[in-house]
Amino acid sequence: VKKRCMSRFARPCHPIPILILLFTGSASLPVQAADLTPEQYLGGKLDAPIRIEVFSDFQCPACRTLYLDVMLKVLQDYSSQNKVCLIYHEFPLRNHTLSRVAARYSKAAQRLGTKQWRAVMESLYDKQAVWGWDGSVDAVVFGALDKEDFLKLKQLLDDPSIEAAIEREVTLGEKRNVQSTPTFFVYAAGKEQRIVGSVPYRVLKDFFDRTLR
Repeated sequence: VKKRCMSRFARPCHPIPILILLFTGSASLPVQAADLTPEQYLGGKLDAPIRIEVFSDFQCPACRTLYLDVMLKVLQDYSSQNKVCLIYHEFPLRNHTLSRVAARYSKAAQRLGTKQWRAVMESLYDKQAVWGWDGSVDAVVFGALDKEDFLKLKQLLDDPSIEAAIEREVTLGEKRNVQSTPTFFVYAAGKEQRIVGSVPYRVLKDFFDRTLR
């Protein structure tokens, strides 16, 4: 049994069981990248044979599990060799009062570079219970960066384009009918697979290894 967070428009979030699609019966669809820029690639490049696009909320427990237990391994084992292009989209849920704040820090860190972005994302997910309780997003991000980068990030937070970028990603998710987090899309061999909720790393690994033969 896996977990997910409820829709942006639903009542306060609570985990519910879902059915995991194990990459069977994927429909053949045109595999087209969204209007992406290189800074949005958390790992790998767009010419990788497999692309994963994740719509995630920093205050969602299932998103935390997916990132820390699954996607960090994907980055290490596959994205580092450009076998998987991993892209993360901000999708803050309305019933999570601090997720939008965290998304702004993440989006600002993205502009500093992939190394800084990963550090901020990992810290926000790892310490989710802390800042989700006391609101200490700023302190958690401060601990993830050196002083110079943190000061640059703080300046970027005031840039209106940060909020605009988050809105574009939310709109993209709504167009793709994302209703809960995490939701991610796997593109490979001319097909698209939509997954709602987290999956064990071994499931993705098995799929990757079969696809990449």
